Amino acid sequence: MDRRRTCRLIIGVALAALPPWMESARAQPAPAAIEHIAPLTPDERSLVERITLADERIRTAVGAGQVRVITAQVELDKSEAEAFLAGTSSTPPTRRVTVFVLGAQTNKAVRALVAPAQNRVLAVEPLSASDVPFVRDDADQALALVKANAGVRSAVGADLDKFVVVDSGSDARVPFAAQILPLRSTAPNDPCTRDRCVDVLFRTENGYLGIRAHVDLTTRAVSVIRGGG
Repeated sequence: MDRRRTCRLIIGVALAALPPWMESARAQPAPAAIEHIAPLTPDERSLVERITLADERIRTAVGAGQVRVITAQVELDKSEAEAFLAGTSSTPPTRRVTVFVLGAQTNKAVRALVAPAQNRVLAVEPLSASDVPFVRDDADQALALVKANAGVRSAVGADLDKFVVVDSGSDARVPFAAQILPLRSTAPNDPCTRDRCVDVLFRTENGYLGIRAHVDLTTRAVSVIRGGG
């Protein structure tokens, strides 16, 4: 097996570890009275995105060009929640939204905490593009790149177009399932240390194919890997 690939760690699509300024709020169990946090509506998501993209710190950090905004987590303001429950405030606690912003051309990223009610960004933290959580759009993009690659098409055959994305570990009875496994590397010379990379596994009703496709979403490069290599 390629030694470079042994350094890779398969990571889930779940939210990456939060920094200290976000961790304290998440660590506190939500009291029953305010346990349910309403999800963002489409209009609220649009507002969060506008607030995020208008922040000069974020635009400077990720650079010029097209950017992606990924909404990751919604939580209540801890101090406001405590005051509301203690009866010292009659105002329900406002929400804080964790977002990730990725520069498509620069491959630079930040994690930010947004307060929609205050119409401002509370904190900004630079991070590696490889640490930005993967979402369904990434999976769809990876499969599209794979289907457009002549090498993968030659290896998989005419059935390649039948494959659809399913969640990793899913037992869904899909005749042609493409499982997307996000990758992260710690090797200095591995592109996946800085780039957003995934492997695409092909599962049919007869089991997994003996090949997989490696996709660098940052450079849009696709390669075919046979066996366990």
